[in-house]
Amino acid sequence: MRGNTLIMTARTKVFVGLIIVALLTRVMPHYPNFTAMGALAFYGALSTRKLGMSLAAMVGTLMISDLIINNIVYPTGSFTLMYAGSLFTYLGFAAYSVLGRYAGQGTKAALALIGGSIAFFVISNFGVWMTTNALYPNQAVGLVATYIAAIPFYAPEVVSTAAFSALAYGAHSWATRTAKA
Repeated sequence: MRGNTLIMTARTKVFVGLIIVALLTRVMPHYPNFTAMGALAFYGALSTRKLGMSLAAMVGTLMISDLIINNIVYPTGSFTLMYAGSLFTYLGFAAYSVLGRYAGQGTKAALALIGGSIAFFVISNFGVWMTTNALYPNQAVGLVATYIAAIPFYAPEVVSTAAFSALAYGAHSWATRTAKA
């Protein structure tokens, strides 16, 4: 029983650490789409196997960081709770959580992570196209243009999610080994 308690403690510490890192990587200056949010959504659900907890942590972290970004980092002069299209961003990260929850280990986890990044890309950029202040026409050609314009932002998203997920997995493995020693 003691071993399971130590593993849970290590898992909880890594999960809380990932929440903090995700929050900081969103509000601090960063390369576009290079944050730990995807890892929080994916690894959180993969490691805890609790979809509700992963979704709550992801939504809470997004909401807090959005409040900071929208009202302190890039203030508009009036209070902004959510930006146009934020629901689609939240749904995109939720896709990471759902796939993380049902992913296995090894190759299955890697494929689920790639699937999550594709789902995030499709859902969040659909939201960009749907917003009332969209840069592209509200026609099929505009949707295609939105996806094409978003391609440069895809690689940092998938790389950061994979890197931060790997770091979280490594931290969990290290904390578990250290606790057992």
